[in-house]
Amino acid sequence: MGISNGSSLVQMCLVKVAKNMDELERKVANLPVSLLKDLLPHLNIYYLDRIETAAASKGISTSVIWAAIWRDLDQTWRWRLKSALPDQDWKQRCLERLFHMVLFTQVRRGGSYLSDLSESSILSMTVKHVRVLSLHTSTRNISRLASGDLRPILSSLEKGVTSLKLLDAKSLFKHGRKHVLFVLHRLLDHGSVIEVVLRRNPDSSFLSWLTSRRRGHQLSVSSTPEASHRSVVGEFDSRCRAELEEPAAKRLALDMEENPEVLCSEFSSSSSPADRCPEGQIHSLDFEVSKCEILTTVSRILPTWLCLHTLHLHSDWLISEQEMSVLVESLRRLFLNPGCSLTDLSISHVSGHTHLISILRACLTLKNLCLEICPPAVRNTWRPQPRFTENRELCLEKLTVRSTGPMTVTCFLPVLKSAPKLNSLHFTGIHLSQQFFHTLTGSNPSLKVLKLEDINLSDYHQEILQFLEHSVLEELCFRDCRLLDKCAVKKDFLLPFVEALKGISSLRTLMLAQNRLATSAIEIAKLFSGCRPSKITRVDLSSNFILPAELLEFAQLLETYRPVQRLTLDLRSNPLDRDPEVKGQALRKLIPYCNILTDDWDSRSTMADHISVM
Repeated sequence: MGISNGSSLVQMCLVKVAKNMDELERKVANLPVSLLKDLLPHLNIYYLDRIETAAASKGISTSVIWAAIWRDLDQTWRWRLKSALPDQDWKQRCLERLFHMVLFTQVRRGGSYLSDLSESSILSMTVKHVRVLSLHTSTRNISRLASGDLRPILSSLEKGVTSLKLLDAKSLFKHGRKHVLFVLHRLLDHGSVIEVVLRRNPDSSFLSWLTSRRRGHQLSVSSTPEASHRSVVGEFDSRCRAELEEPAAKRLALDMEENPEVLCSEFSSSSSPADRCPEGQIHSLDFEVSKCEILTTVSRILPTWLCLHTLHLHSDWLISEQEMSVLVESLRRLFLNPGCSLTDLSISHVSGHTHLISILRACLTLKNLCLEICPPAVRNTWRPQPRFTENRELCLEKLTVRSTGPMTVTCFLPVLKSAPKLNSLHFTGIHLSQQFFHTLTGSNPSLKVLKLEDINLSDYHQEILQFLEHSVLEELCFRDCRLLDKCAVKKDFLLPFVEALKGISSLRTLMLAQNRLATSAIEIAKLFSGCRPSKITRVDLSSNFILPAELLEFAQLLETYRPVQRLTLDLRSNPLDRDPEVKGQALRKLIPYCNILTDDWDSRSTMADHISVM
């Protein structure tokens, strides 16, 4: 972002202009396009922001400048397939990161993008772009937000922040708990926060304080648990009771019981205890549960959390059958209420596959479900598979199941048959059967996304081809699926596979990572051949043992077919460095048609080459 010792006179003049933008800003818009493009990398973020409108009027995009700043801020970051962001997204990402670095940690001052800017001016500019606020550092820095000199910053955060991440909540309350509570209260109740991510919860009393923001339009449903529910919850072991009675938790509970109005009056001169504070609503909770929290807190608050749209429960330990039974019963009671808003549910480390059916039976209107299942090591511990008894179809639109042990697809087929609206399916580590693809064709005609990972597909070639003939997929992912492991002649499958993919006019993304394609990857280029070329715009061939010579042949074919749409081509984790010269030839042929991702290079990474006219 700076200049070298051998800088030209023009570069030196540009630096001088950048240093005196306060006087020259109005005249900069009159610069020729070429000079204006050369000036942009030398501006600090304040003037880069102010000059964007003038640059855009001349057809100049600042996206790559913001992207370069981002990479300077996070030098461990690498290009990913998701990284093709619109101009404003790069800018927002940069300024949000800068806010966190200046307020909570520190930022290096080497780049010209921060030259002549004080800490307060950086905070004042960047705070307007903060949508996600992450609190995970020392309480001392967070307490600054409760101070009078940073009150305007906190007020701006109240207006703009919609997602709050408490990534180490336990450490936040070691000192200055009232300051932290005040900041959280202002963001949650006076502000716009509706999404909360909670990691390392200090204890159940804080979770209760946090989730008191679950009020919604109450419709009459009995809040009294069934007898079976009461008996299960009553079976807490002594460790749970001890945890609930810890003195530290009691002390924290006293702070949690502080009236919001009292907190506001203590830290704000414009408020008095008589002033009524508003009460916010949490619509999304991403929560790392600890031992006993499902039994002690989550199951208790769920039935009345009518405004909750999204619930993600993570754990580092196996959720027991007992806990899952309590959780499913709480979900059932929630979904009995017509005011229930929950549509997206994710649970990790579930102890068995039977809970999938149990959850869906309890939550008929659920749209998105993600489960990470840990099958028991001893097979005779598995319970009989529950069955759907309802005549209603499921509302399920997206299903994700990851298995950490042996599991067959048979137990999931009834779910697929009962979910005609399913448009996204993601299975990992599950043994398939011939009925799987037939079920998708017959029962899930609207499926747009199919992702299969760590699943052996070498015995299902005909089923795959028949499924693709009737498919309306937009994204297909076969990752680590041993596609060609049993092919004596690999073209015998790849050629009809490519032709079947070309026949899907809606397909835009193809991901075939970790399939040991090697030289067979060349056949993928034929997607863009003939009078009916594929409309795919994103291809992932990473981790496929593709050598430089094979990539060169792939590039030559692509150069011949000349795809109409520009591709994003992922070639990472292939041994392309075995022949750097041939690798370079292949990449140069691909550049006109592809955004290329490799381990050490990407076609968008040179800033000077990509400050282009839109």
